[in-house]
Amino acid sequence: MKTSFCRLSIILCLCTLGGHLAVAQNAYELGAAALRQGDYEEAIRHFTDAEKDGKTLARLGYAYSQLGRYADATRAYQDVLGFETDEARSLEAEVAVSQALLGLGYVAYQQGRFDEAIRLYMELVQRGTAGIVEAHHNLGRIYAERGEIEKAMTEQRQVVKANPEFADAHYHLGVLYSRKQDWHAAIEAYQKAVALAPTLPNVYYQLARCYRQTEDTLAAEEAMQRFRVLESTDAEIQKGVEAVFVADADEKAEILIRLANVYVKHEKYEAAVRALERVQKYSTSDAHAAAVSAGLAKIALDQGNAAQAIVRYEKAVQLGLGTAEIYHNLGIAYMQSRDGENALKQFHSALEVNADLPESLVMLGVLYAANNDFEASKTYYQQAIELSPKAAVAYHGLAYLYGQHGRNLEKAIELARRATELSPNSAAYHNTLSWLYYKIGSYKAAETAILKAVELAPDNPLYQEGLKAIRQRER
Repeated sequence: MKTSFCRLSIILCLCTLGGHLAVAQNAYELGAAALRQGDYEEAIRHFTDAEKDGKTLARLGYAYSQLGRYADATRAYQDVLGFETDEARSLEAEVAVSQALLGLGYVAYQQGRFDEAIRLYMELVQRGTAGIVEAHHNLGRIYAERGEIEKAMTEQRQVVKANPEFADAHYHLGVLYSRKQDWHAAIEAYQKAVALAPTLPNVYYQLARCYRQTEDTLAAEEAMQRFRVLESTDAEIQKGVEAVFVADADEKAEILIRLANVYVKHEKYEAAVRALERVQKYSTSDAHAAAVSAGLAKIALDQGNAAQAIVRYEKAVQLGLGTAEIYHNLGIAYMQSRDGENALKQFHSALEVNADLPESLVMLGVLYAANNDFEASKTYYQQAIELSPKAAVAYHGLAYLYGQHGRNLEKAIELARRATELSPNSAAYHNTLSWLYYKIGSYKAAETAILKAVELAPDNPLYQEGLKAIRQRER
């Protein structure tokens, strides 16, 4: 798995203590926020200024460990353990100690001191408070590396018994079953991991290996294809993360915006928001503020919040970021808000910036068709086809326009056929083709087309009704 060893186990929920000085408390909160965003250097700076207690030092140790500063991490974690005799044994103190033991175990593991890591995790388990599940998981990984398979399986089974939704434990059980050549048990474990965490590449790779062993070649190929897609995504994101890590302060804002765009591309919206929130720490320029606003607008649009997308895109434009993409997306947001007039304006603005934008031409075709302006709609659909001869949506839109107005139906059928050739899995396109054949009385051809629509979308009652109407005509 590509998640860091023990990464999920170290960030535990800590209770908030009262009585801190305002400045120190604010420093802790800023450090915690930076830690959530993966900005470890910023987190260290704030935690260093915060009041030194168990929870602060535990998180300081974690930030150091993620930067590979193991000596500093070890000192911070050991300081947490030093508080144990000075503080009341509160829940917060116990959690901080658990974090420290997990952190020290992580450092020992990273430095190859497996016996020490085992001792630390065992100590945490014996305490019987926080972090027990994570300790069992990490023990299982260490035993697996040492070739002690039965011990490793015992530890991972402890994990899934305590927390059945711990995807990484199911994955590692799959690995262990594979090592024992128990392919069916391995497949079952991997499938549980996939159900809980469907975007982890290595699970699909291991599934493909197991399916091959059971001679299920189709399932093996499907799993391998999914692995290739996710591996490519993972590599692109990791490259962006590393670019942020090594960038100078004056470059970080630009690189964080690029990383956020990569996250949005792969629909990892929470990570994208965190990256965009970090930009303001490195730049207050209008250009970067506009890019942040546009990024947040795209996230809102993708998640179906058209109203918020409009506000954020309008702000980006006001700050000087008037790209064709922004105007186009703003038009989409207005369409989703049923504001056709403003949508038209935005798509025209997009074409003023870039006249060769088939997506905006298609949207104008749709809007003018809705306004019953046949000639304008036809013109924009035709322009879109000229620019993008494989744009199925443009062929379909123009075919539907001809059919709606009862004009040149033979041409409409030709266009609709082309749309189904370019997008053969679109039930809607086959339905339109069937409708056009029906209009000219070609019922056999209409039935063939509607049957394809029914095959692709068997639960759509519209297609079932269409088939019934066609067969009644054929009698």
